[in-house]
This record gives sequence, C-alpha cells and structure tokens, in this order.
Amino acid sequence: MDMINILRTIRRLDQPAVLATIIGVEGHAYRKAGAAMLLPLSGDTVGTVSPGCIESDILERVPSIWETNRYEIAEYNMDPDDDPIWGEAVGCGGVIRVLLEPIEGTLRTILTDALDLLDRGREVQLVRRLKGEELCYELSAEEVIPLPSGQSGYDWQFSLHLTNRQRVILFGAGPDAVPIYQLLAQSSFHVIVADWRPRLLASYPDAEHYLGTPGQLKEILLLDAEDAVIVCSHHLRYDREMIEWALTSNSKYIGVMGSTKRIGLLFDGDAPPVNVKAPVGLSIGAEGPYEIAVSIAAELIALRYQWRNKQKADRQKEERHEPIRNIFGGRTEQPNGQAEAAARAFAGRSARQSGASCSLG
Repeated sequence: MDMINILRTIRRLDQPAVLATIIGVEGHAYRKAGAAMLLPLSGDTVGTVSPGCIESDILERVPSIWETNRYEIAEYNMDPDDDPIWGEAVGCGGVIRVLLEPIEGTLRTILTDALDLLDRGREVQLVRRLKGEELCYELSAEEVIPLPSGQSGYDWQFSLHLTNRQRVILFGAGPDAVPIYQLLAQSSFHVIVADWRPRLLASYPDAEHYLGTPGQLKEILLLDAEDAVIVCSHHLRYDREMIEWALTSNSKYIGVMGSTKRIGLLFDGDAPPVNVKAPVGLSIGAEGPYEIAVSIAAELIALRYQWRNKQKADRQKEERHEPIRNIFGGRTEQPNGQAEAAARAFAGRSARQSGASCSLG
C-alpha cells in the first residue's frame, strides 16, 4: 500500500526523484511484484522494496538515472549459490528485478492523473509496456489482459492495479483512540476521526476529522457499505446512535470497544449483527490502549486482505477472460505470469538495461 503515499508525495514533489518498482520475482523475496519506493535526490525515501538489503545499491543509481533521463532495470540475485555477493549477504534465495524510472515528463503526468482518478473514487490500472528499449505508459479503467508478446507487439507488459485505501471511521477521539489512529494510518488505512469534543480532536492535527454528535455528523459525513467503523467514544447514548447509523448504512465492519456488560447495554441484551465485532479487535489478551490498538489494527489488516481477495474474485467472475492479478506488494508467493514474462523479456540483457519512455494515452 505504499503506492498511494508515493503518488501523493509525487503530486507535491519539487525536486528530482526516481521511482523504483519491483517488476519480477523468482523464488522467495521480502516484497513482491508491484512493491514500490520513491527516491528523491534529497534521500528522503517513501516506501520499501526490501527490508533494507538492496536500497543502498538503488540509491547509488539514482543520480545517474536522473541525469541521463532514462529508465534502468536492475537485477538482484539473492541465491548464495548463484551470486556470492548478494546471495551471501541477504540469503532470501530469490531473484528480484527492479525498474528504476526518473519521475518527470510522461511518467509524472501519468502518475498524477492516476491519483486524480483515485481521489474521484475510481480504480485504475497503471500499464507499462516494453518494446525494444522504449518503455510506454497507459492508464486504464478496465482490467488489462496481458497477451503473449507475439500477439501484443510488445516484449513485455506489467500492470499494477491501484485502488484507494480502506476507509475507517474512528468515532471517539479520547486518549485510547490515539494509538488506534496511529497504527491504522501507518498501515495505509484512510482514517477519519469524529467526535463532538473539540479539545479531543485537537490531538489529531494531521487527521481528516469531523466535529459533531452522530446526529450532526450525518449532515456532513457520508457512510456507506464499504466503510469500516470503530465506535469508542465511551458515551453510551452517542455510541448507540453511531452503531445504529452504521448499521442502517450497511457498513461492512463495525467494531465496538467496551466490556461485555457495556456491549450488552448497547444492544439491549441481543446478539450483535454479523457485521458487528464486539468487543473490537483480535482476541490476543491485549491490555491497555497500545495492545488493544495492535489487536484492532491486526484484525483490520486481515479483513482488508479478505475483502480485496473477494473483490478480485468478483471482478474475475464478471470478465470473460482471466484478468491480471492484483499485484500490490505482499508476502504471498508470486505466481507464474508477469514475473515469468519479465524474465523472458529481459533474458540475456544487462542488469543495467536502460532506455527511453513514451505514452500510449
């Protein structure tokens, strides 16, 4: 989920920078195809492509990439039997191919356009196609089906599915909500903080926040079925009103903080509906605000993974042909497909293969 933060940084970027994107993985690796990292010349990076193993080498390449204004493809072999330098030092056992691109011209326009579409609630495919040494870019609102290179006219195609961050409404801005906000924001959730007490909202200067009771919030904040809601204001009437609002909005997750007795009062002794998790968070024996925040963040991270897999399965059912994989960086094993295509396209080429770019738009 680094990509959203990277796009927002690029929009306000006022200095030279290079984008590093993993375009192929064979075997095991810490990050998978689609993971990205922004490298401004100042050295203030955003995102990661490894646990710190290859970043120093990538950083050394940044000035020359910017000066020549040409992309570069770097390959890192982490198998100690094949590469005694990288393999012995890292030991992951996989091969990683990283595309390094200067952020200017066509690419910068494409990336800022992608963020504009995301901000309007659209999902988008960022497509890169290689022909010879020319790398071309395209944005597509539809799933892009990778064709065999002989049919497409290109040597290689790489598509990245971009979607907005999962929105979480945090109702209640007390001290125990601060670590919840911090962990969720750091985990690439879009967290909105809401409370009727101005002095509590002052603890969230960087957050999108709304002032009001649930009745007042209905006039300024729209809830829908895609939202996750956490109710933790510790005010019985307002918490009940917030729960009722979230239920009528069909929010897919409603987490309620509180003891068993308090939850019984909130639901009048009835069992909570299936989309309500009460008490909120994974059952890990958490004590205190920070451990509870960890249990909540872990639960939402796991649910986000399930929701995205379901969305992907639903998209596949709607397509006549098998769509491309959603290739955000993660820890699952990279399947055959784009990684194999990249390996074929770049077979026999220098680890410092470089070239120019173009737009297909």
